[in-house]
Amino acid sequence: CDRCARLGVRCTAAPQAVDKRKAFSSSSAPCRAVAPGGGMLLHIAPSSMLTQALAQVPGTTSSSFADTLSYVLAPGASPVAARYVLRAIATTARRRGTYELTEFVTRLCNHYDIALDHVMAEATEPLPALGDNDDDLPSFFEEKLTSSSAGFVNVRSRRDGEARFYANAAFEASFAAVREMDATWQSGSMEINSLFVHQEDCHLVRRLFGELYRACAPDEVLEMSTPRPVRAYDRAAAAYALFDCRGAMLVQHEGRAFVGLVELFLHAPGAAPVAPLAAPSEPPWAKSGMPPALPPLGGMPDF
Repeated sequence: CDRCARLGVRCTAAPQAVDKRKAFSSSSAPCRAVAPGGGMLLHIAPSSMLTQALAQVPGTTSSSFADTLSYVLAPGASPVAARYVLRAIATTARRRGTYELTEFVTRLCNHYDIALDHVMAEATEPLPALGDNDDDLPSFFEEKLTSSSAGFVNVRSRRDGEARFYANAAFEASFAAVREMDATWQSGSMEINSLFVHQEDCHLVRRLFGELYRACAPDEVLEMSTPRPVRAYDRAAAAYALFDCRGAMLVQHEGRAFVGLVELFLHAPGAAPVAPLAAPSEPPWAKSGMPPALPPLGGMPDF
């Protein structure tokens, strides 16, 4: 250019700005991580960081968490859904000191144009600690646990990365004890729902919670049902049966507090027909030799 000629320097083209969203990919060709359930997770190339990050989320497996998150972050979600779910993951990452999970959250914030202050900011005041009694829960969930309905009720509550589990007597007698769900959360080696739901139907429960998160609004209880019954192992009957599955969710304190509910009802024989489901002849833990009262918490054999 004339200016460079006048100054006696060689003129070179200015460097092109780098698209921050494309910079996340470690490969030259853009690659997308796809969740097992078919949903699109995010526009980030699979990497060891992504694998380690997903493995550090408690109470689930990497593939199960990716499946749920893909539903939450799919197009059409509530404007606050992504911010709330990322805030929940960020608080878990901070409490557990997991740097890969923290990096994963910051990448997603960049991808969805969410300010880090809305997700990563330290809480100015701690939330009240979770107690072991259901009277610490919001009234909707407390009433579900104490009502005399025919439902099998399980409630999960999380505040600032810590979780508590609750269940009515019917749920503990037929499906899973609170201590089992708590141990599963702490170990992070398997999905909590797989303690009682057939592996092939767990995706229905994951999608249920994903859809609830997608539609969430501050301090508002939402309720939904799975599109068809799920197979769950009834320990009292020592057999699988079809159950209608309902879910409810309440998100509070900008995503720092979450209460979720799973309620199972024995599927009525006269209800609308469903696709035939071949129930296995043995419970998930039969091959391990564990007693029916306590499924193995370290993993579940394939059917």
